[in-house]
Amino acid sequence: MSNNKVIQKSHQIPKTTKSVEHKALSNCVESLGLAKIQQHIFICAEQTTPDSCSKPASLGSWEYLKKRIQELKLDKGQASHPICVFTTKANCLQVCCSGLIMVVYPDGI
Repeated sequence: MSNNKVIQKSHQIPKTTKSVEHKALSNCVESLGLAKIQQHIFICAEQTTPDSCSKPASLGSWEYLKKRIQELKLDKGQASHPICVFTTKANCLQVCCSGLIMVVYPDGI
């Protein structure tokens, strides 16, 4: 057997491990409601090097966004309003010049 085949075989993950990992990933996707997401909001918060917005201000905006999305029940799709919005805190979106930046997909706003 060539060395290449030995290396490939030694890095193969057993099927039972793959199955357990797949189930865990599926459960995570389902619990987050990822399949129901219509919009995804990215917001600069907790930047490594805050340039245009202070770290406390960005974290305050992040907390407000999360709270408001939950108040409006947009964090989980419901029968009464199937729209589901997912939020992600980004280190830096690299387009700011005078304050916090937020991007909404797929709208591109």
